Amino acid sequence: MAAGSSVAVADIVEKDSRIRSLERGRKMKKIALLIIMGLAIACSDQSEQSAPATEVDKLPLVQLRIETPEGKDPVDASVEYSQGTVLSLMQAAREQKLIEFTSEGEGEKTLIQSIQGIGPSGDGDKAKYWIYAVNGKMANLGVGSQNVQSGDEVRWCYLSYEERKKCAENQ
Repeated sequence: MAAGSSVAVADIVEKDSRIRSLERGRKMKKIALLIIMGLAIACSDQSEQSAPATEVDKLPLVQLRIETPEGKDPVDASVEYSQGTVLSLMQAAREQKLIEFTSEGEGEKTLIQSIQGIGPSGDGDKAKYWIYAVNGKMANLGVGSQNVQSGDEVRWCYLSYEERKKCAENQ
């Protein structure tokens, strides 16, 4: 029996050795998997950090502000626009469904008649109409001649002739 028990002990030791070997193999697989996952995460973080700006971040924008009379909602919109005239900016804003406006005349002689359904009102010194400023300065050109570019701000105000300078103030 002594020989039989030594064989049984040897079998147990061999099985134990195989089990430990399998457990070591499983641990190694887990460690390898963790290393691979760690590398994947590290690589993805780097690619996100070094990735170029998204298309939205690169869009050329002009800020369009429309100060409406009391009771009407003002407009404060970023218009996708790179450069051109105030008239073409207004057309781009309309195409982007940010505003509505009507105009009269063509090209350099275009006059904005109404914005958001609001047109001229009153008579004489009290008459109100649309006046605009670019980057805090009153425009001295018509909408078909005044150039703007990405980064600019165009502000429209509904004022009388006497009040016109207010459009360039309080920006």
